[in-house]
Amino acid sequence: MTKRRINTLLICWAGLMVVALIVGSCEKKQPPASQTSTSSSPRQTTNERKHNISDIERINIPLDSSLPDAEAATTMNVYFIFDGSGSMNDKEGGITKLDGAKKAVEEFIKYVPRDINLGLFVFDSNGKREVVPLGPNNHERFLEAIKQIKAGGGTPLAGAIKAGSNKLIEQYKRQLGYGDYRLVVVTDGIARNIPSAAIYATQYGFPIYTIGLFVEEDHPLREYSISYKDAQSFEELRQGLTETLAETEYFDPVEFEFE
Repeated sequence: MTKRRINTLLICWAGLMVVALIVGSCEKKQPPASQTSTSSSPRQTTNERKHNISDIERINIPLDSSLPDAEAATTMNVYFIFDGSGSMNDKEGGITKLDGAKKAVEEFIKYVPRDINLGLFVFDSNGKREVVPLGPNNHERFLEAIKQIKAGGGTPLAGAIKAGSNKLIEQYKRQLGYGDYRLVVVTDGIARNIPSAAIYATQYGFPIYTIGLFVEEDHPLREYSISYKDAQSFEELRQGLTETLAETEYFDPVEFEFE
């Protein structure tokens, strides 16, 4: 082989090596497909997700038409949970939260039709208990029970929600699955185990309407209520009560005004 030909081959080989090095360098700079697809979109965190109550699996309530008090009825049922804990003694605008809440609820009940089944569960200085069983034509008993509430004690809100749900389950069976059912919560406090209690109510198909009265923190019921009113005044409490029945045929919010 001549010296000239050897030099030519060496030059060609060197050129091929340069090309190979350039191609290899380009491939290293090219990011993988997984990086290119995610680098332009923000990373999601669990704190950004909110609980979707429509995703909660429902539990069917067994019905038995042979029960002595079972009767198909379309009656509406509203079960109230009223917070009378010690913090309700705090004053807002020269009046205790308890007195302001009492007045708003008392005015609201006057405009609720008498054929609606009302129930009331209270926790206050006398402990937690049902003070008005779910039933019709019990407005006077309801109003008297509200007047008797005396602030004191803790906030067993989760237990109250479960107790109210169980009362609605009983009524659901009596009405053979017909009618409308809802829980109305008036509270100024946050307690433990609220999510599990709210999920319990939702699993059985009972929507929660919550009015958080002068609540500074983000209340956990905000995520689990079909309606949550952040009431920073007694007027907003009144509006929140109106919203619990506003979309029904049973209540005319125009007539209800807080004095």
